[in-house]
Amino acid sequence: MRVLVALIGWVGLTFCATAQLCGQDYEAQVVAIHERAQKLRGENPTLVLVGSSSFRLWPHTDTVFAGYDVINAGFGGSCFHDAWLLRDTLIYAFEPSVVLLYEGDNDLNDGLLMEDILADAANLLDDLSRRLPTSEVVVVAPKASRARYHLKDQYLELNAGLRSIAMDHGAHWVDFWLVQHDAYGRLRDELFIQDQLHLNDAGYAVWVNELRRQLPWLDPNAQ
Repeated sequence: MRVLVALIGWVGLTFCATAQLCGQDYEAQVVAIHERAQKLRGENPTLVLVGSSSFRLWPHTDTVFAGYDVINAGFGGSCFHDAWLLRDTLIYAFEPSVVLLYEGDNDLNDGLLMEDILADAANLLDDLSRRLPTSEVVVVAPKASRARYHLKDQYLELNAGLRSIAMDHGAHWVDFWLVQHDAYGRLRDELFIQDQLHLNDAGYAVWVNELRRQLPWLDPNAQ
């Protein structure tokens, strides 16, 4: 019996570790995002971060993007199709001047087909360019991480496709892949928390420095 219980527990843990991330019920997270947004004074242009947990966990975004009313609309586990389905609630409802988009990380991990991921991305960028013609849209490349480094070649292929889509739609493209590696091309594991998937403070500091280098107009110190 103990062996059976242990086996069931192992199977359960294995299932949890490989369970689908995309397409969850995000209702509670969406409600929390809107509750936080209601506390903003509305004195500045609005900047919305939409994407998965790499955005949701980004600390001090109000300082990073000083000069904007920042709404962190990141929701853990999301994929491009989730952002598409929730675009009215998490993007257009806030009438943003700037939209930062981070998706694709979970899409690949869930085993979604490359063409489907890129199709969802193209649909979303097409919708954004049509409905927010005067807003700045920034597409952030899915990051490198030790936990998903076995998918490296797929990440690089996806990033190339996403960059092309971003350029075709007049969006900005930001890629942190190179700066997350050292001069010898080795992934900088010190930039991650224990799960080796999510960034620590040092990792986000690298993001901020590179973001300001690639898009200096987002640097509040340069304004």
